[in-house]
Amino acid sequence: MSMPPIYHLQDLGNQAQSMSRNCNNERMAMIMQSVAVGSMIMMTGFMATQLLREVFAPTGNHRGRSR
Repeated sequence: MSMPPIYHLQDLGNQAQSMSRNCNNERMAMIMQSVAVGSMIMMTGFMATQLLREVFAPTGNHRGRSR
């Protein structure tokens, strides 16, 4: 039984950009650029959410983390 490929969201933008540069179809290159920009926006939002949770979390709520 073969394992499905695992894609990391942070790698998707770079992969889509390189694929769009090597693509001969102009329409597909535009789609790949849109995927690259969208994944970068998603990762930025995710990281901002995590940062805001860490900064503004109540001090008594450590969830097993040491500070």
